Amino acid sequence: MLNIEHWSITKMGLKHTKNEDSSFNENKMSLFNTALFLICDGVGGYAGGDIASQKIISMFKQRYRFIGGTTQNVEEFIKNTIDAVNKEIIDFSQQGLDYPRLSSTLVGLIMINDIYHAFSVGDSRIYLRDKIGFRQINEDDSKVWERYKLGLINKSEIIKQVDKNKITAAVGFSENIYPHYYTGRVNDYFQFILCSDGLTDFVTEGDIEKYLSEDQSIREKCVGLANRALKNGSDDDITITIIEGDRNKIRWSQ
Repeated sequence: MLNIEHWSITKMGLKHTKNEDSSFNENKMSLFNTALFLICDGVGGYAGGDIASQKIISMFKQRYRFIGGTTQNVEEFIKNTIDAVNKEIIDFSQQGLDYPRLSSTLVGLIMINDIYHAFSVGDSRIYLRDKIGFRQINEDDSKVWERYKLGLINKSEIIKQVDKNKITAAVGFSENIYPHYYTGRVNDYFQFILCSDGLTDFVTEGDIEKYLSEDQSIREKCVGLANRALKNGSDDDITITIIEGDRNKIRWSQ
């Protein structure tokens, strides 16, 4: 059996008066061989970002209970759920003037046995560390990422760009939404980290990998990364979830 443990932390950015991030973890590995992890970052600059992020979490929570321990139609489930909450957020925005442009990024991970299904909209990220190495699984929906893909800047230069937080897609942005989807099989030991850009805009990938490799509990790793982001001046909310899996150890964190 694949055993996993996980931990999440969220901290408000230095210039914020309200945390607009939301997260959700549900570990059903022991009963149904499946687990779900989500982070949503309400888009800064638009009123009600926290409402948008919470609506995404709520929709996935409602629908996730219908997923069993099978990989069949997982991609369809993800796409349909994102389409549904995207419509809900847009409809809610159109009902009044208080929240004219609700929106939120989304990054998520569904595990069924040793198969992972990662998905995202916006610039929240998911990384995987295993025997192959450390790498970002998803792509950012941002102007900076477009320049990176064109070869105009290196990956390490993204964090230095002044427009690094200008995104090109989010849940609630428009009626047409195209989430990124990735799937694969994990090794005997692995780590995933899901995070909002309050971390990745202020802590380098090298430092993130260093924290993951430390001989510490995942709680200590989460706290250390969040504190590093704040020390580096993060003005955006910081939310981090770390998941560790090991076939050779029995350990649980709910």
